[in-house]
Amino acid sequence: MRNFENSCHTSTRTEEGLSSVRGAREEIGRVLKQLDSNGLAENALKLIKESSPTLHEEAASKLYLNMLKRYGLEAELQYVQPGRPNVIGRIRGDGTGPSLLIGGHIDTIPDIGCTQPRIENGRVYGRGALDMKGELASMAAAAGAIKKSGVKLKGDLVVAAWVDHEDPDGCGLGPQVVARKIRSGELKVDGVIITEGPYDKIAIAQGGCLGFEIHVKGRQGGPHTLSCTLESNPILWGSMIVQELHKMDKELEAKKPHPLIDQRRQIQIGIFQAGDFYNRLPEDVKIIGTLRWDPDENFEDTTRALQERMKQLETKIQNAFDREAKIRLEVKLHRESAELNSDDRLVQTVQEATTDIFGHPLALTGTRTVADQPYFLRGAGVPALYYGASTDDDATSHSNNESVSLERLSTLAKVYAVSALLFCEYYSQ
Repeated sequence: MRNFENSCHTSTRTEEGLSSVRGAREEIGRVLKQLDSNGLAENALKLIKESSPTLHEEAASKLYLNMLKRYGLEAELQYVQPGRPNVIGRIRGDGTGPSLLIGGHIDTIPDIGCTQPRIENGRVYGRGALDMKGELASMAAAAGAIKKSGVKLKGDLVVAAWVDHEDPDGCGLGPQVVARKIRSGELKVDGVIITEGPYDKIAIAQGGCLGFEIHVKGRQGGPHTLSCTLESNPILWGSMIVQELHKMDKELEAKKPHPLIDQRRQIQIGIFQAGDFYNRLPEDVKIIGTLRWDPDENFEDTTRALQERMKQLETKIQNAFDREAKIRLEVKLHRESAELNSDDRLVQTVQEATTDIFGHPLALTGTRTVADQPYFLRGAGVPALYYGASTDDDATSHSNNESVSLERLSTLAKVYAVSALLFCEYYSQ
């Protein structure tokens, strides 16, 4: 890590407020000295021990509320539904600078089968360790260090933990409520760091994802298979739909890849369900899967293209095989796509903070993972990006051995603290 008292600002930006506030690094050094790695580890373990699967987040939210209050933040519960509160903490600035929100989800997937919560060999284990209670502990520690240091901010620092993220029960209600309050002006925020995603890069783009459910129906009543030919069997029609989806997937593969996202656009199928007896004609064939698109595309156009292909195939089956054939498509938006400009002030601020901590700039990247950037970038109209604790060789989210390095969580806290100081601006004393 670089020495903050002796390091000099090398950014080429000319914003008067930023250049003046970054001239002295003494305050940043003061803040980092207040970071308590042992306390951070203890808080991460406490959060992990308080189970919070989606729909059952209240106890963990209250625990996090009290954690923020102990760090000296103003904090309140924001109920999204009965028994399901977001947590909003704040360090108020004097109102002359931009405000930053650092946040992430407090719900997890069910902890059934996951290793027991514990600290061992420099890591914290248990459901939510990496996804993402460890990061929640890091951002709380960062805010607490700023508060304890006495360094004054010009803009507000908001720390938020929201509910209702994880599929299949989560629908994004928690982050959407926060985003609506930002959009309406009730919550002043000029940038959002979502504490999830890569550790060795900064993610500024996200592909979109929808879930589709295709129902194929033919003759009702479950007639004997001797009463018709195979061409009137919805299972055959379902196989044609799979072939059509495969054709669409190959077309997606042929498109030029997005410069920030390694994984390509794709269609995948997770369920093909049909029939209840070997010689009865099934009444309904169900095909369930996902379709993922790039940041320069959107849910409406992607859905329309899929609907058109299914309608064309339905007509083909009706003309060639059976007039009673029906194909019905249902879609559910998991997340819209989003992309933040690489020259946005928030991106450059986090790059500067990570350069200060690591001694070199982190590359920019994108993700196919379903997460919450679009709610803020598209929904609230404010810049939003991801910076979390995952690496390609240490990504244990959702696994039975979920864990994260405590050293990494401490480094994250430093990055979040420096990002907050630089973005919100602070007073040199």
